[in-house]
This record gives sequence, structure tokens and C-alpha cells, in this order.
Amino acid sequence: MRIFFLMFFASLSFSASAQDGIETDLDAEMTLVGAFMDESTGRSPRNGMGEISVSGSASKVLANGVEISGNVTFRGQTDHPQRPGFAGSVIDCPPNLSGCANLNGSALRGSFSRLSTQPFADDAGARGSLERAYVEIDGGWGALTLGRDDGVGARFFEGGPTVFSLARDRDPILDPTGINSVRTRNDISSTAEKASYVTPRLLGLRAGLSYTPDASVRRLDLETSRKALGVIEPELGDAVELGLQGYHFFRDVDLRLRGSLTWSQANSATPMYEDTQTTSFGLDLERRDKFRVGFSILNSSNGGYGDYSSAAIGAEYIIKDWRIGLNGSQATDDTIGLETESATLGLGRDLNDHVGLTLGYRTSRAELDSAPAGWSDNIDQDGVLLEVRIRK
Repeated sequence: MRIFFLMFFASLSFSASAQDGIETDLDAEMTLVGAFMDESTGRSPRNGMGEISVSGSASKVLANGVEISGNVTFRGQTDHPQRPGFAGSVIDCPPNLSGCANLNGSALRGSFSRLSTQPFADDAGARGSLERAYVEIDGGWGALTLGRDDGVGARFFEGGPTVFSLARDRDPILDPTGINSVRTRNDISSTAEKASYVTPRLLGLRAGLSYTPDASVRRLDLETSRKALGVIEPELGDAVELGLQGYHFFRDVDLRLRGSLTWSQANSATPMYEDTQTTSFGLDLERRDKFRVGFSILNSSNGGYGDYSSAAIGAEYIIKDWRIGLNGSQATDDTIGLETESATLGLGRDLNDHVGLTLGYRTSRAELDSAPAGWSDNIDQDGVLLEVRIRK
């Protein structure tokens, strides 16, 4: 982590430049999250965590108008030690316990949700990863991207605003509670190596296609390679993502409407699992510097042993320099018999061009079909969250 901090502060001395028609830029951001939450039987919250991101990009416009660009992004973070990259179990479930194993003495893992009834063999510490390394060619015919990047399922995502940037209640990057299971972003391939094509925008609409040969890779936001004892892995590959995104500006009332519909399918190398199909939909309505509201929903076959579904809604109202936000989210994973829900109320603002903070209160709840003897089927966590963002 000391290396991550040195990289972050060293990058602050760089700025955008242009040499021989090549535009370059170097960005850095550090986010720290503090949690002051009730202890809960079955899962303890993580009181402090953080992430550092350093990103470099370069682009050049050719004489024919085609733009060639590239990006390299490195991120390091400390997440909940028992839920790195969202995956794992929301409860410390002992092996061979009733309700923890549901198939020939072994536990399943949702192909999309990545959740199981068995925890990882050991806790995760600080982790780092080259999250992006791609080249994009953008012309009048559209944009082609090759390399390590999000697929169109994630790139086209639209939904409501979130009070917190990384410690959000849906698609969390950092999860202090350790029980969040809400994913409404159709990102089954994470930032694995892939090829993507996005059409030009026509009448406010654009379409996209992504293909990922191997979707079972280690990434910070979605841990698909870390193993848990007794868990049967789906080993996803040949992932195809399709997306449609729309935008319209109602000039008379100064409203912006954005929406997206995405679909993905990934094959499983493990015969025990079926191919995983996932669909998501989201809308976002914004009046700049006034308010923003939206929602997102998702449904996935999750490997064939029970669907995974989720929904999230968010609203934000701006008063001068302050943002007041409210979020609600819910998810059901029938593969492992888990339901979670949470609500968050927060207040945030940018102190200057480089520093922003958010303070909020979150209540979270997880319900299990079966829990270890002596533990409640419900896990409740309530408390205060603080997020500080420092960016170049």
C-alpha cells in the first residue's frame, strides 16, 4: 500500500500535454472509506478501506479524421477481507453444515452473482491489478476497442445516482458491510481481454457488441479466479454482450433522459452449470445542477440452479454546493437462498477541485434460507459511512 500511495502522489505533478499532435493525460484518484457500524453475528463490518487509481491515456487524430487512443489503468485497494471483488459468501459458513452444501457435499456459486455459501479459504489483504490496457480506433463508422476493458454491458449502464462513489449500495467497489449482494450492472466479463464495437449515435441511439474469450479472470471489481474450498466453479468463457443506449435532451424543460438495455450470455466450461444469460435495463433523468433520479433492474439465469435478480433506485437533489442523496437496493439469489436489501441517506460536496467528501447513514439486511446453528437467519448492519475522495 505504501507503493500505491507513492504512485498516487507522484502522479499529481503531471498534467495533460500535447506533442506532435498526440494528446496525453495522467489521472490519479485516492478514495478512503470509514465505517462506524454495528457488529453483526455472522459477518463483521470492515471499519476502514481504500483504493488508489492511476490512469494514463494518449490519443492522436489522423489526417482522415480517425482517432486512435489508448489507456492503461492500475488500481490498488483494500476491500472487505472476506468479500474481495464482490465474490465469496456473506456469512462464515463452516464446511459440511446443513444449508452450506447443496450438491453432492459441495457448494455452488452463482455464475453471475459470484456468490456462494462457502467463504474463501483465507482472508484477502491489499490487492493490485492492471485493470485496463486497451487501444481504441474511433471513426465515422463507430469505435473498435481491443484489449483489457469493460464490455458494453457495463459501459452502456444507466441508472440512478449513488450517494457514495465506491462504497455504494449497488455494484459496490468497496463494501464495508461484507453482505452487499446487489449487482444491476451487466458486467459478467469484468475487465477481461475482449473486443468491442460501438456504433455511432443516430437519433440519440447507439448499439454495441463485445466478445470475451475468457471471462474467469482476476479483477478488483469482480473476483472470478479466487477459489473457495468445496465450491464448484462455473469457469465462464465465450461471453457475448449486446447493448442499446439512448439519450435525449428536452431543451424546453432542461431535462436529460438516458436509458439502456443490455443482454449477455457466457458459456460454462463446467458441465454442471448451464450457459448464463443476463438482461438489464435502466433509466436516468437529470436536470443539471438541480436533481437527478433513476433506477436499474437486472435478471440472470445465474448458471441454472436458481435465478439472480436485483433492483436499485436513486435520487439526488442539489442545494448550492451540497448533494443530498437517497438510495435503495435489493437482490435475490435463488442459487444459494439469499436475499439482501439496503437503504442509504447521504450528504456530500466537493470541497475544492481536488477533494470531495460524503457522509451518510446505511441500513443493510441479509436473509438466508439456512444459517449455522446458533446464528440468526438474518444479518443486520446499521451505521455511519464516511467517504473521502482526493483526485488530481
